Amino acid sequence: MLGKFMTALGLTSGQDDGADFGARRTYPRREEDKCVTVIDGQTLPVLDWSPGGVRVFADPRTIEIGREVDIVMKFQIENDLIKVQHRGQIVRKTNDSYAMQFLPLNAELRTAFTSIIDRFNLDAFATSQA
Repeated sequence: MLGKFMTALGLTSGQDDGADFGARRTYPRREEDKCVTVIDGQTLPVLDWSPGGVRVFADPRTIEIGREVDIVMKFQIENDLIKVQHRGQIVRKTNDSYAMQFLPLNAELRTAFTSIIDRFNLDAFATSQA
């Protein structure tokens, strides 16, 4: 939104350089985290995720846009395996992936995702200091 405002005032070129992710997304994507998903009994690699949704590497021919699915995300942080179960709706498909938007998060899921992100960030910081 700030990017659109600045463009309207003539303070930027108006080209989308990807910096204004907030115009499209509530949360930035996370691509570096170690996690997989389980959807319809299939374990699928995560390409990127955020507390707003997830994009998985999978055959998109088996899924329809608009369909709601149960999802279990499994995060590997140090020696811990953290599982988060939720529901999402398929919103986009490509040749080798599909993306889903999570249904609204309750307080427990928001806390779980915040904790997971904090732990990944702490682990990355600790690794950078070694």
